[in-house]
Formats: sequence, structure tokens, C-alpha cells
Amino acid sequence: MLLSAVAVIVVLSPIVLIHEFGHFLACRLTGIGVKEFSFGFGKILWHKKSSKGTDFQIRAIPFGGFVEPEGKMFPEEGDTEPPQPNDFSAKKWYAKLFMVVNGAFFNYVLAAIIFSLLIFLRGMPENDPAKLAPKIGQVVAEYPAEKAGLKELDVITELNEKPITSWLELTQAMQERKGDLQITLQRGEETLHITILDKDFLQSQPNVLGIAVYSELKPVGAWESVGLGLYQCWYWTKFSLNSIWKSITHKKAPDLAGPIGIVNIIHQSVHRGWMDFVFLIGMLSLAVGMFNLFPIPILDGGYALVFLWEGLTGKLPSTKMITRAANIGFYILMVLVIYASYSDIKRIFFKPKAAIEQTQQTQTPAAEPAAAAQESK
Repeated sequence: MLLSAVAVIVVLSPIVLIHEFGHFLACRLTGIGVKEFSFGFGKILWHKKSSKGTDFQIRAIPFGGFVEPEGKMFPEEGDTEPPQPNDFSAKKWYAKLFMVVNGAFFNYVLAAIIFSLLIFLRGMPENDPAKLAPKIGQVVAEYPAEKAGLKELDVITELNEKPITSWLELTQAMQERKGDLQITLQRGEETLHITILDKDFLQSQPNVLGIAVYSELKPVGAWESVGLGLYQCWYWTKFSLNSIWKSITHKKAPDLAGPIGIVNIIHQSVHRGWMDFVFLIGMLSLAVGMFNLFPIPILDGGYALVFLWEGLTGKLPSTKMITRAANIGFYILMVLVIYASYSDIKRIFFKPKAAIEQTQQTQTPAAEPAAAAQESK
């Protein structure tokens, strides 16, 4: 439990700090003064004021944080005193827009750096079946391979006395299969001969063994890693937005993870190795950046729309309209948090019996989509 609590702080801290640093740096670059740069909420545990007047703080609750610029964000109706030169409201619309979106941009920067480093250190999966060895990475329950005793890490060397040297050849040989199947495989130092009778194949999938390829990683150079890291940011953003859009168009409730779900994901990742743990930091940083850019009042994306409107029309919406929109945005966020928390509780604590049995059988449920896509045919 203590390890999980520490892991939550370790995961969330860089995501919050990099987001707020993005806002802070934008203020410095545009000449906006910064009153406070705080990590966390609640009671101030430590603070130090800089020569430029910024009070850097660490607070008691290590979740979240904020950057408070000088002056009011939006001038109120009836204000007679003009803003100071370093006040937020005194700046041009594009400076204010840059300030509000730069937090999310830095979340993407952190995600890209993490993805690039992991790809450089670990490599990328080989996707060309002609270059992949006929090595089994997963055996799917209730399929012929599992019933015949094939195991993970077995290397198939022959099918019906035909030599097999790649996953592509294995797939092609399975597509040509007629009648019983004679398999020769290497299991460590041992050579085994296994027969799978034609009647043991599923009628709905007569040429499917029920195995997935062993994922092999190929080395990637530094510059290529950077490109692939940026692509990962693009891919996961596109995937997430497509999933949300499909939920909306199909009138289905979106699958969201709230605070409980995020803590549960962190708890699981901390036991799977440091690479999975660091990858999770990248994914959550990307998710925070993307979510903050949603055009919901009270989020950075909502404020960005206000300043874009200022740039197009030359004036800000009325203070009354901005306040009303912020209240609506707050209620939208509360509804999303409550719904996501409900989904978390239902998914984690009230998992259907069938889902539990399937998890116990496969042991790696997250790999099932990949396994289904790469089963030999």
C-alpha cells in the first residue's frame, strides 16, 4: 500500500510540474508577471520568493498545482485603473493564448521525451512477418494449440514435414493445411513432434491454431527514436479522440478512468517493471495535455477559445458571460468526475464473473486484441 501511494506521487508529480512549468515559461517569455508557482494544494510547507517576485511553493497535498499570473485574468466591468504592464490582462490576445495552451504543450513534450527514450532503450517491435521467427508468444485458451500442449516460447520448425523459418511461412502453411497437422517444434534443448487431428480444429476457424507471435524488438537509432516518440503522441491522441467520437456517434457512454481508476492503473504498473511504470507517466502526461485542451470552460482549452475570440473580434466576452461559462464548465467537470468514478468502482470492484474467469485463463487480458489479430491462419 505504501509503495502504491509513493508510486502515485511519483507518477503525478512530473506531470503536474511540467504542465505548470509550461505556463510559467510562457509568462516569462511574454513578460507576464507571476505571483505564485505552487506544487500541490493546501497548507504551504515551503516557499521561496525569487528576485522577480515569484513565490515558489510546495504545499501539503501533492496533487495538482497552479501558476498565478499578475493582475486579473479578465478585467471587470467598471474597473477604472488601467492594468500594469506585466499584468496578464495587459497583454495581447496571442500572448494570453500562448500562456494558457503552453501547459498542455509541455505535457506533450514530456510524453514525447519518455516515448522516445523508451524506444531508444528498448527498441521497437518488428512488424514484418517475414523477419519474425516462428516463435510462440501466447497460446490462446480453448484453441487447438493449447489443447495439444503447445507452450509459449516454443519454436515451430516444421509443419507437415515442410521447413518453417519465419512467421510468414507459418501463416502461409496454415492457410494451405488440409487434414491432420504434424508439428515439429523446439522447446529449449528438446525437439518435439505433435499431431493435431483435423477434427480438433474449430469448425468456425478451421485453419487457426490459436497462437500469437513472440514480439521481437529491433534496435532503433537516436533520431529515429525521436520521430517514433512523436508519432506515438500523434497515434494515442488520434486513437483517444476516435474512441470518444465513436462513443458519441453510437450513443454509448464513453469508457473513462477517474481518480480511482488512475490510482488502480498506477498500482498495477508499479509491479510490472520500471519501463511500464515510466511509459505510464508518458501516457498520463499525454492524457492530461489532451484533456486540458478540450474546449470546456474552466479548462485551458476553454480559455483558449476566449482569447481566440478576442483576436477575431478585438474584444473579450463580457465578464458576466465568462463567469456563467466557467460555472457551466465546473458542473460539466463534476459530472465527468462522478461518472468516471462510478465506472471505476463498477469495473474494479464489481467485475462480472465471466470477465474474471477469462482473466484467470489468459493471464494477460490486455494482450488479447493483439493475439487475435496475429493468430496463425
